[in-house]
Amino acid sequence: MKNWLLLAGCLAWVLWDEDVCTHPARGDSTAVSLEAVGKAQDEVKRRLAVSWDKSFKISADGPYESGLPACGFRQTRRIRTQLPPELVGKSIGFGPSDRIPPADIRVATSARRILEVQADAMADRMLSERLGVRCSPTLIRALSEVELELVENP
Repeated sequence: MKNWLLLAGCLAWVLWDEDVCTHPARGDSTAVSLEAVGKAQDEVKRRLAVSWDKSFKISADGPYESGLPACGFRQTRRIRTQLPPELVGKSIGFGPSDRIPPADIRVATSARRILEVQADAMADRMLSERLGVRCSPTLIRALSEVELELVENP
C-alpha cells in the first residue's frame, strides 16, 4: 500500500511540476556537423598561416601600398561619424608619402620605401573606411564630433 501511495505521489508531482529552467526562443536551430566545424577551423588556420607568412615579407626597404585608388577629380563631401573631441577643428591628410596634403595629421597611403615615409601614420583599409576615405589624396576636416568634411584631390 505504501508503494502505491508513493507511486501515486510521484506521478502527481511529475504531472504538475513546472519547468525548473526556461529559456527564451532564439530562432531556428540546426544540426551541427563536427566534421564541418573541423573543416572550418582548418580553413581559418590555413588563412592565418598564409597571412602570417606574408607579414614577414614586409621590410623597411620595401614599398608600401594601402590599396586606395587615385582621386580622379576634386570633390567635396560631408559624412557623419563619431570622432574623439580632441580631433575637432583638426585636419587629416591622406596621400602618397611624398604628396600628402598639408594637415595637422599626415597619413601615408603609399611609399616607395617604408623607411622614407614622412607621416604620422600609415593608411590601412579599416582607418580609410572609418573616416570615409575613398581615394588618395584626400584632406579631411573634423567639423564637429559627428561630422567630417572630405576634400578629394584638394
